[in-house]
This record gives sequence, structure tokens and C-alpha cells, in this order.
Amino acid sequence: MLARRRPGVLLELHSADRLVRELVYEELHRRGLRPNLFAILALIDLHQPVTPTELGLESGVRPTTLRDMVNEMVEREHVQRLENPDDRRSHFLEVTPEGRRFIAQASAAMRAVERRLEQELGEPLERLRPHFASLRRAARELLSAEEVARIRGA
Repeated sequence: MLARRRPGVLLELHSADRLVRELVYEELHRRGLRPNLFAILALIDLHQPVTPTELGLESGVRPTTLRDMVNEMVEREHVQRLENPDDRRSHFLEVTPEGRRFIAQASAAMRAVERRLEQELGEPLERLRPHFASLRRAARELLSAEEVARIRGA
């Protein structure tokens, strides 16, 4: 019998992301909430006031995609744009009271999924945070360096 090869670490991460995302979407749907854009809305809430450029660097979402996402959140009245007094070409994003209500409801759904996963794992998810945070920082730095090189034409 042939031994099974183990998938690469990034494939494991990608697969876990997809599976966990599905659990989150199911829980949000069960509560009558639309799941899309929750992660970006939560990032805006964490870093506000934040410019779209800063949000793109933090999230890794490309500018054109982010623009469409922000427009949708503005239409839903979850986010508002505020003038940037230091740069007329830019603006800040802030979460509205309606956006905060959505975040509170969606966060409760996230906590429910976390509890289910912790029960299945037999350990707190919090133990994974340092590793995920380090990986996120490293990926963000690599993307930032690539973006700078692209802008400079290197």
C-alpha cells in the first residue's frame, strides 16, 4: 500500500480557511445575516478612521475590489466616508451605528462557531493566535514590498 503524502502547509491553511468560512457562513445564515463583507467591516471597525489605502494594506484586498466592497457597505449604511483634512484626494472610512449592530450580531455568530471548533479540537483557538498573527504580518510585509516594487516599475 502506498503511503499518503501530506499536503503542504499553505494547502492545509487554505483548506482550513475554506472549511471554517463555510461554518461561519452557515451560522450567519442561520441567524438571518448576510455574511459577505463582515471581515472587511470588522477591520474598518478595528482601525477606524482608516483610509482605503491603509485598509487595503491590512486586508490584502486589491484596490478595485476594495472600492466595490466599500461602495456596497456604504449602500447598506454600514460604513460612511469622511473627508480627510490632510489629503483632499483621500477619505476616511468609519463604521456607522447600523454597521456596529451588524458587527455585534455577526460577532455572536463567530463566537458560536469558535466554541464548536474548540469543542472539536479539545483546546482553545486562542492558542493559535500568535502563529496566525505572525503569518498575517509576514504576508502583509511581502505584499507591501511587492506593491512598492510594482509601483516603482521594478
